[in-house]
Amino acid sequence: MNTEERVLLALRRGEPDRVPVFIYLNPYTDNEFTGDSSYAGVLEACRQYADVIYDWGFPTGFFCSAAELPSESRDIGSGVTEHAIHTPEGPVTHLTAPNWQGGGEKKRWICSEEDARRVLSVPFVGPRPDLAPFFETKSRLRSHSVAQASFPDPICAFAGMIAEETLALWTIEKRGLIRELLDAALERLLNILRFCLDRDVGPIYYFNGPEYALPPLMSPADFEEFVVEYDTRIVKLIHSYPGKYVIIHSHGRVNEFLGQFAAIGMDGLNVLEPPPMGDTILSDAKRRVGDKFCLIGNIQYDDIARGSKEKVACLVKEAIRQGAPGGGFILSPCASPYEHPLPQKAGENLIHYLAKGREYGKYPLQTGV
Repeated sequence: MNTEERVLLALRRGEPDRVPVFIYLNPYTDNEFTGDSSYAGVLEACRQYADVIYDWGFPTGFFCSAAELPSESRDIGSGVTEHAIHTPEGPVTHLTAPNWQGGGEKKRWICSEEDARRVLSVPFVGPRPDLAPFFETKSRLRSHSVAQASFPDPICAFAGMIAEETLALWTIEKRGLIRELLDAALERLLNILRFCLDRDVGPIYYFNGPEYALPPLMSPADFEEFVVEYDTRIVKLIHSYPGKYVIIHSHGRVNEFLGQFAAIGMDGLNVLEPPPMGDTILSDAKRRVGDKFCLIGNIQYDDIARGSKEKVACLVKEAIRQGAPGGGFILSPCASPYEHPLPQKAGENLIHYLAKGREYGKYPLQTGV
């Protein structure tokens, strides 16, 4: 099997020739890692062992999908930059300042209902990017990777524009306003998805966002109203086109929400974080929802980067033992590498993770795995 065949069979809850092994690196395209020599060994191991994802991020969001609006940025002192966009109802602003990662937020776009109204006044113009680079890259990498297009789901489309504490308060004080923002985001997203689906983008559609609606920020009832209700419509549209699949991404403590995720109808859920950062035990998730969607996870990146090689091998074996029987499982870390340069130990352990994933994941599974 090639990577696409293997991954898509796993998303159908089938048992491929071996467990697909994910890592959030693509050695075949130019990106921030290919120019960093500390990643050279890991990228070569990806070519040898990984089921590589060609991930294409569609340019979307309230401003990316808007009519061209006047905007400017200016230095307001103390290293802070003010970014302003002039909407039909007035300006909204965003403050940033450098931090250890290269940039950080000091103030988000939406801090008040007035800001939200101004953002909602932005006229929608469906973005129509040139799809040729996507299809050219997909064709070039056909024997090496599976292609996915990434989007924010409705809550992700605007939640990142609002401070977390403000959004949490609005679930009590301004629920109607949240619904207005969600409705606008959904309308825009469905327009964009139809554009992509009609042109055969895919086969995988990948969505970020549900983690915004998990405790402690929101309640299970909020998750049902703000995620399940909206994401179900997205998945229904995508599944109305043959050969298209949906993966939903969510960090956080998702264990008590697995049934609600299953109700959305997507094909795969990652990252299924284990304790103590998360609360998902793969064997339990497999028992409860393993026939509903593909389990994707669930090894914490820091455990790979900082553990011993023996520990990494044990984590890989245990994840496969719990998640892989009967198929419907993809081995994956819970986050992507992020260090520049990559520490030597982390690089060696990532290579070990990939090699052991390939070794232990062959179907039929070996006794003891």
